[in-house]
Amino acid sequence: MSLFGYPATITHYHPGVDEWGRPIPAEPVVKDAKVVEEQKLVKNSKGEDITIAYTIYLEGVNAVGMDDWLLYTNALGDEIRIDVMHYEIRKYLGTDDVKEVVLYG
Repeated sequence: MSLFGYPATITHYHPGVDEWGRPIPAEPVVKDAKVVEEQKLVKNSKGEDITIAYTIYLEGVNAVGMDDWLLYTNALGDEIRIDVMHYEIRKYLGTDDVKEVVLYG
């Protein structure tokens, strides 16, 4: 377990909808990320306290949603599915340029 996080390769699944509003299967996208394995309490978008075990930092602009999930292989070689429970979009100070997307799962 790393409190400072370490570089990792994750597989991001972002389901979508077609032109009729029906759900379509998520296409896997492999991305570089920084993963921090640490249990902590955060507030979700509704103001409720939730316990999370993983914080994933994705550089730049990334499409995310509450239906997304990630597959991550930890240092022990175990593949872990992480469901997105909350996310933040961080921008550079004073601009609309996206610095990173932080996912909590």
